[in-house]
Formats: sequence, structure tokens, C-alpha cells
Amino acid sequence: MVKVAALVGDYWHDARGVKAGLEAAITRLLIKDKMELQYIRYQEVSHVIDNQPDLFINAKMNKLNPKDRQVITWLTEELDKKIEPYVKAGGSFLAWHAGLAGYPSESRYTQMLRGAFDYHPPGLHEVTYIQKEKTFNLADEHYFVTCDEANTEVYLRSTGIDGDSIAGWKHRYGKGKICCLTPAHTREGVLNENVSSLLASKIDWLLNK
Repeated sequence: MVKVAALVGDYWHDARGVKAGLEAAITRLLIKDKMELQYIRYQEVSHVIDNQPDLFINAKMNKLNPKDRQVITWLTEELDKKIEPYVKAGGSFLAWHAGLAGYPSESRYTQMLRGAFDYHPPGLHEVTYIQKEKTFNLADEHYFVTCDEANTEVYLRSTGIDGDSIAGWKHRYGKGKICCLTPAHTREGVLNENVSSLLASKIDWLLNK
């Protein structure tokens, strides 16, 4: 079985919507019947990494309580030192939407991803996502990111009334693979035909050793 671990849901992102989008994407894969998808809590990340899943999906922001005065983050220094070697040794890692948000720029995690969420304008806006082969529009949070474009492959860009940004990138990391994808925020967004197809294709790339 191909083992996939997914960390989803946070203060701003309802886990049920993210799960629905992820499961819809997986049904598009030829190997779907050979995949074992496990949803985990952040407290289980260390143990799960020890078990070396074929793919780790992070769709959870780092801040656990973003509205409180004293903010707690789940990515500890210990975990930061554990995730990066897992990928370098041959693991695959998908940072999806919220999985790019709130992680320190100096962390091994962000350095490994070679990019991170900077900000998004308030609310949902019409965003045009541009791939080499097609373009599609979506009512979405328009993520603006920092990306080390010279050291990764950008496969998706975005444009809207607030400007342009990179929206998806991927690269090999040691013996492993990294993929980052910014859409989408809402349940409707993650279930959008174009987003679902795109997510499926990137999961397929991550699992194709």
C-alpha cells in the first residue's frame, strides 16, 4: 500500500472541506485503490514521520490560536529538525494552501519548501490561475508568496485585481520531492474541477518515484 499522511484543518480552514477536496483529487488517481490515507493531528507528526509515509501532506497553518495575544505554533524546533531529513532521505511532501502560512523564514521547513505565504488581501476575489496548458478562474483568497524561483520549477501563477504572484512550484530535494500549491481556500474551491485535477496531478508526481 502507498501510505499518505495528511495534516489538515486549523482556525481559518475547516478540516471537512480540505478532506473533501483531497479525497476528490485522490479518486482521480490510477493508484487510488492502493493508497492508504491517514488524517493525523499535529501531536502525531513526529511518530508518523518515524514511520516514513510515502507522502506527507500539510494543509495546516503553523499558528494554532492566531487570534490570541499569546500565539502557539505547532512546528517545534524538534519537529523542524525531523521533517527536513525525512524528505531529503526520499520522502515526498506537499505543502497545500495553509501549509505555507506562518512558518518562520529561517526554519528548515521554509528553507526546504523554497517559498512561503506572505499575505492575502481580505476576503475572496476573482483569481486567474495560469498553467502552461490552461487558465482558469476561481473565487479565492489570493495568496501572495515569496518563492526562490531560481531554485524550483514554477508550474502555476496567479493574477487578480491586487496583482500577480506565483501559485505553485515543485522541486527535488535530496532523494525526495517537494510540491507547493496555494489554491484553494473554500470547500467549493478545493472541489473545483480545475483545482481537483491540478492537485491530483501533483500528488501523482510526488508519488512517482
